[in-house]
Amino acid sequence: MMLSSLELIATCIVIPFSFVILRHLLLSATKDEPPFVKGPVPFLGSALAYLRNPQQFLHGLQKKYGPIFTVYIAGERMTFIADPKIGNRQVLNNRNSLSFLHFQQKYSQSFFGYTKAVAMDLDFQQKLIHQINTVMSSKPFLAEITKTIRTTYLGLIDNSRYAKCNGEVIDLYQFCRYNMYYSSAQALFGPGFPFEEIYQPYLCFEDDLPKFARGYPRFLNSKGYKEQKKVLDELGSYVMDPSRIAQSSALIRSLYDICMASTHKSPADVAGFFFSVLLASKSNSIPAAFWTLANIVADTGIKAEIEEIIPKYYVAEKDDFDWNELQKVPLIISCFKETLRLNGNGISTRQVMQDLTLRVGNPSDDNAKDMRLRAGSAVLLPMSMVHWNPDVYPNPMKWIGRRYLEENEGVLVHGGDKLHAYTPWGGGPYICPGRHLAFEEAVIQIVYVLNRFDIEHIEDVPTFVIDDRYGTGVFRPAKGYHVKLTRRKTPLVHVAQ
Repeated sequence: MMLSSLELIATCIVIPFSFVILRHLLLSATKDEPPFVKGPVPFLGSALAYLRNPQQFLHGLQKKYGPIFTVYIAGERMTFIADPKIGNRQVLNNRNSLSFLHFQQKYSQSFFGYTKAVAMDLDFQQKLIHQINTVMSSKPFLAEITKTIRTTYLGLIDNSRYAKCNGEVIDLYQFCRYNMYYSSAQALFGPGFPFEEIYQPYLCFEDDLPKFARGYPRFLNSKGYKEQKKVLDELGSYVMDPSRIAQSSALIRSLYDICMASTHKSPADVAGFFFSVLLASKSNSIPAAFWTLANIVADTGIKAEIEEIIPKYYVAEKDDFDWNELQKVPLIISCFKETLRLNGNGISTRQVMQDLTLRVGNPSDDNAKDMRLRAGSAVLLPMSMVHWNPDVYPNPMKWIGRRYLEENEGVLVHGGDKLHAYTPWGGGPYICPGRHLAFEEAVIQIVYVLNRFDIEHIEDVPTFVIDDRYGTGVFRPAKGYHVKLTRRKTPLVHVAQ
């Protein structure tokens, strides 16, 4: 007997759905694999719980299963590792069985708008990454970049509306965000960079970044894609103008030359790649610099101490600070490290290319055992699962600027070095190449702002947004941070532009 149309439709729906349910029921892990959480929903697995509150979800599993467990999310097995010894030694440095670039392929095309050909050309991507690492490890390059940042930043605060403020209440986040974004963009991309045209669209895109990271379809992220296009259009015009590229930094010029010598030199492809450079150089270092200054301002004791330190590093013959020595000041280093520990929430990721066995536990311990990761799965090392561990960091959700001073080892940090429990930059061959520049940017902002302004703390430092920013870099503040800003009639030290 022929099936009716309704029966045929029902059959076409029921059979695939039954297959999905059966496949979900059969999901499991073998005895030699990490504890496995498949979740209640076919195909989605634990995706809804993860998206709803990733921090609570993962930290709950960490408490239940320990430092390593696998979660089934939207068709993928994702193994989360909270033990930095396992992560640093056995994962991040493993180039044979694990791949960063293969994992990145899944997201880079939608993030940055370049073609599939660029995303799939791993040799091209590797060449660009190698060049970034080479240039960013060059001391002369960093000196050139930071000199431009200093000059630009000082010019901004000396010639803006803030130059004559007297007790004005401002949003310190917006103040820091604009000044450091402009200074950093000028230093990297040169004076021909379309800063004003890109700034607001870029901020809107950055605010919607979690939607790109979670793979929202275009109709649910229309604003994000609209702002992304505005940035790409401006970048396309910029990279196709050799006269403007010629004024950029050595890094941008060298990356541009690699693009022009490849098959990926259309305006869309080059603009897409430089969008990734823009994001990498701005989205984490700028909020990190803000949080560092904001927490220093809120801690009146530390603020007063740093204001006493600043004049000690002024060199009259050069009419400038000794920046190299300022970057060695233990209290400044401690404040910056504590900021990244608390506010940094990136996730180091790798794709498992072939079955891999990890040794979990102390190798000399009878309880240590081998655990196998399946080819095709992913490995993720969330920083917050390490940095918010109360066994290592007492009172982990509180910013304590003096935490990393030598006298507090064993008091405010328990076994941190031995446990490798500080990993804000990732690790292995793909450790963040901009880590040194990010610290220098934070120091520049601290010194120049406190030198030129008296800042009065009038409200609590805002909390940070966890849920929608989890794993995407440095947290953004949940709201603005208002302070009373007064231009010093006499700076701590008079430094000319």
